[in-house]
Amino acid sequence: NKELKEQLQQQKDNLKKYAKEYYLMGNSCITEAKDKNAALANYKKAVELNPNYTDAWVRIGVTLYDLKKYDEASSALNRAVSLSPFEFKCVYNRGKLRLAIHENEGAVADLDKATTIKPEHPKAHELFGDALFRVGKENEAELQWRIAKELKNKIK
Repeated sequence: NKELKEQLQQQKDNLKKYAKEYYLMGNSCITEAKDKNAALANYKKAVELNPNYTDAWVRIGVTLYDLKKYDEASSALNRAVSLSPFEFKCVYNRGKLRLAIHENEGAVADLDKATTIKPEHPKAHELFGDALFRVGKENEAELQWRIAKELKNKIK
């Protein structure tokens, strides 16, 4: 029984390792070959091997967003957030998508959370300001835009 459990654990570890390899190949497809469809195939294989691979779900969502396949991107990013609700890249990218498809209340919630998780990220504050502006919260939007500008100036 103990030996079977060890073998099962070894198989799980191997699947995670192979999933990471597909994830890295997907990243190479984006950065080197500039082939989003090939990248997407690799990311999908990664989550097939490891369904809880948050980074791969985020990359699927971002790649689908770039391909303007917003419904599919939304599903992938929702999965990423469900796996890691307090990870910046999950809520930030879903917020960015929600803003793009005019799900303004959802964008406000996600980008508020993103700026709380990573308050030093200027683009998150900028997008949060955009989302707040869309829901009629002009004063709060101005504050977020000001924070974004100050953060950008610090980086320079």
